[in-house]
Amino acid sequence: MIFYEDPEEQKGSLKVRVFRNIMLGWAMFIALFGVGVVSLLILFPPGEAIYRSITGDSCESGTTHNSAIDVGDATVLRIAGDRGDLSVEGRNGPAAVQIEGRPCASRVSKRHLDSIVLNTSRNGDEIIVTVDMPRGVDDIRMDVRIFVPNNLPRVEITNSDGPVFVSNVRELQAAIGYGSLDAMRIDGNVSVLELEGSMSLIDIEGDVAVESIRGYGQVDLTGIGGSVVIAENESGPARISDVLGNVTIGSAGFGHLNVMNVAGNLSVQENPGGHITLDGVIGSVRIPGSEERPDT
Repeated sequence: MIFYEDPEEQKGSLKVRVFRNIMLGWAMFIALFGVGVVSLLILFPPGEAIYRSITGDSCESGTTHNSAIDVGDATVLRIAGDRGDLSVEGRNGPAAVQIEGRPCASRVSKRHLDSIVLNTSRNGDEIIVTVDMPRGVDDIRMDVRIFVPNNLPRVEITNSDGPVFVSNVRELQAAIGYGSLDAMRIDGNVSVLELEGSMSLIDIEGDVAVESIRGYGQVDLTGIGGSVVIAENESGPARISDVLGNVTIGSAGFGHLNVMNVAGNLSVQENPGGHITLDGVIGSVRIPGSEERPDT
């Protein structure tokens, strides 16, 4: 007995099998991708926050903390934040530092809200503001907003995790573990000891000195009345413009460096992986691979 298979029927059967295999392959890919995403969201801390926001485990506010302390003869405001947004604004008005702290936590950790402590104290010529968080609780934070007389000589900030905004103060020093720094209208010098994230400094009357920037953020310095010194930039692209003094960079990092309108000299010691664009640099220029001033 001879079996005969219709070629057209064979072709149709083959098409069905190919289509079925493609659909099964896509279904397996989507299922594996979904499992991988959910696993990452649950296992890693940044993903954990995204996971909770997606599933509706939102941040619930606690009781607002308010405090005020007279400036007197103090010359320094020292702030030690933890997790949360930190804002410092200089204002005309009463000679007092006014502090507002707003705690919040996930629903799971809401019971720990009362454990957050906002401290204020005096130590000689220093006013000290600190935030103490309960240990072992990651999904909790306190956002702090501070109003300070704009004639207070110096503000020093450390913040472990979260964005920092500063405006209208005389002199600023900042050390930020992870987050961002946005500062504008600073009457004196700005010193950044460390930062993992992005940085924007606008309208700074004095010098800018940066020791270390890491992460994947962008650096933007605009309207600097003095000189700019960046020892090490391991972050993303950097834009430096409208500087009345010199610009000195130890390591320009791996992002694009754009320098415009500098009245003084420009010196870049290392540029391991990025590109440099210059426009309107009045003084001498020294960049890697060139001992002479390039065309700008």
